[in-house]
Amino acid sequence: MQQHFRIAGTGGYLPARRITAAELDTRLGLAPGWTLRHTGVAVRHQSAPGETATAMGVRAAHDALAAANVRLAEVDLIIDASTCQQQPIPGNAPLLQQALGPAARGSAAFDVHASCLSFVVALATVNAFFAAGQYRCALIVSAETPLNGVDWSDPASACLMGEGAAAAVLVRSPAPVDPGMAYRYETFGELAGLCGVDGGGHRLTPFEFTMETAARFRFHMDGPKLHRAASRLLPPLVQRVLREAAARLADLHIVPHQASGPAVELLARRLGVARDRLHSSLAEHGNLVAAGIPFALHRAREKIGAGSRTLLLGTAAGYSQAALLFTL
Repeated sequence: MQQHFRIAGTGGYLPARRITAAELDTRLGLAPGWTLRHTGVAVRHQSAPGETATAMGVRAAHDALAAANVRLAEVDLIIDASTCQQQPIPGNAPLLQQALGPAARGSAAFDVHASCLSFVVALATVNAFFAAGQYRCALIVSAETPLNGVDWSDPASACLMGEGAAAAVLVRSPAPVDPGMAYRYETFGELAGLCGVDGGGHRLTPFEFTMETAARFRFHMDGPKLHRAASRLLPPLVQRVLREAAARLADLHIVPHQASGPAVELLARRLGVARDRLHSSLAEHGNLVAAGIPFALHRAREKIGAGSRTLLLGTAAGYSQAALLFTL
């Protein structure tokens, strides 16, 4: 597999309102220190009233465009790679394009929805388009507002979440950047019930919402079972990608899905990753769902350095898991 893109610029945005772990302990009647100890999240951010995911995505997009020194009019592909949906129809991408303004008019705009792995799948999608000569410059945006849908009666999952956005500008390279790029995505549908939101679609419509069914319209997760599944299934996936790319894990920079403190620790132990090669900013913002990987990549990009081989790695509802090895 060949890499046909380079990341020209990245951007990120976190809302101004900060919620500390200590505040959540008090609000939810938890023992002092419970939230930080169980989630690894010291601070998370929450969008202000009226501050939509689209608005946050625009902020991150403009930062990425400025960093890339690319004008919006040069972008011919916009992908929204988010989990949170602004509305059922149309998707997030046309709304994002509209909010970006007239300079974005006419560019292709569509969603890639793969839960927490949406950004990783979007990168692979853009690479395929670039390889086919379809587009020249792509903008990928992940913007998430999960605090609107958490179940506060389940602090083990609710206290993980934070809100924010991240974006990346990709430009097509005339020659392959990395002839050893590797990408794998696997889904184990028998584990689909371990996390998700049941209500809101056609199977359980919004019209069926009652106080008795309210919990089914909020996010639920069986953390212990997900950790066990990832511990069993993720390491073999990583080994397959390393063999395919003829790479050694010790030579790579790893940007994992920012799921939880225990999850990142588990990943480091199971794979034997050196801490200076594992890039996580979870404690500073919480689980940003699909925006977690691109936000951590944005924060770590200068430290990793251009030309470094980088592995994006994570899990998602489904149960799905993916790894993408490329040159930054």
